[in-house]
Amino acid sequence: MRTHWRPSASRRCLLACGLNLSLALSAGAVWAGAPEQEVRVGWPDLVRRVEQHPRLAAGALRVEAARGGVDAAGAAPNPTLEGHVGQGLARSGDGSRVEWGLELSVPLGWIAQRGSRLEAAEAGVEVALAEGQAQRREVLLRLQASFWGLAYEQAHVASLEAIEAQTAAMVHTVVRRVEQGEARPVEATRVEIEREKVAAELEAARTSLQARQAELALWLGLPASGALAAVADLDVLPVAPGRDAALSRARASHPALAAARARTRFLEAEASSERLARVPAFTLTGSTDHELDRRSYGVGLAVELPLWSWNSGRIAQAEAELAASRRQAEADGLEVEAIVLDAQAACHASVATARRFRDHVVPRAETTAATLERTYQLGETNLLEVLDARRTLLDARRLLLGALAQAHLDCSRLGVLVGEEPT
Repeated sequence: MRTHWRPSASRRCLLACGLNLSLALSAGAVWAGAPEQEVRVGWPDLVRRVEQHPRLAAGALRVEAARGGVDAAGAAPNPTLEGHVGQGLARSGDGSRVEWGLELSVPLGWIAQRGSRLEAAEAGVEVALAEGQAQRREVLLRLQASFWGLAYEQAHVASLEAIEAQTAAMVHTVVRRVEQGEARPVEATRVEIEREKVAAELEAARTSLQARQAELALWLGLPASGALAAVADLDVLPVAPGRDAALSRARASHPALAAARARTRFLEAEASSERLARVPAFTLTGSTDHELDRRSYGVGLAVELPLWSWNSGRIAQAEAELAASRRQAEADGLEVEAIVLDAQAACHASVATARRFRDHVVPRAETTAATLERTYQLGETNLLEVLDARRTLLDARRLLLGALAQAHLDCSRLGVLVGEEPT
């Protein structure tokens, strides 16, 4: 059963400012607006636009080229037409005339290798498709890092803005107590220094936010100067699949494994084609000759004689490459499984860390800070304890936001690795 977390008033302000956002306009409609208008982008918007990425467009063109290779592999070679012309002179007398001849050659050797070449070309299409899927996953992983980084930075800014407002109220309380003689003047200086610290952190956070906005805008082809907001709910933690389920889905759908299998089929077809190259190549010919004193017509059959080479070198090369490809496929499988195991462990660990900060650390820090602030207003504690509690609360919220963003990033990475279609 999921534990329901009830945030404090300041935390609800944080969530309302930075986390629980809803997508009001589609990305295409907003992107067409004025440059100064805030662009609100949810993860589904990025997924819908990912196919427009230049890498994926290049991959689609490679698939198209590979499919053209299938047509080329199945095409019959063109026949060869040879001709000659010359002046013929009679052996006796003055007779002469133009002599000419034609010879048509139709190669037949390609028929034996046509099947294996088609199989190799079709495997090449599968390789191109698998590599395109791998590139798509790489782009999604990169976009996920930018997206969740932006979500973290904007939530961090909202948290610091809430802390700054609370610190300003604390400054007002301390100044009032100093004026009434209930606190020493040095306490006003201390709380002003604390407000300056928070303001400095807020300024740095806003700078980081602008950098994240510019980075994501660059990937989306948007003006870097425009305001960009990630529509994300960091507080809803993802659920990671179990280890066995993750491994099973990765084995079935990971494009690196599909590409390795397709490369092996390609090299199997190449090796078969090299073996069939040992079959003597036949060429069917037909000819006609028009000479001074005769005309001739005929057909012939030319046979390639494998006297000097039985293609042993190319066969050995193809078989060695095939064996290497099979071993490489095994290595790719082990590597994918190791990556999935690492991603699955990272997802579980980051979710557990975020849940602990959300359910235990931050609520206690908020309660402690609120209690000490009230007791300070009653004159029952000193300012240093209040400032220390507020600093602890600020650190706890920062760690919580980082843990939430890391959990979403790790679990999203795992989802991409096991073939989950992002939504």
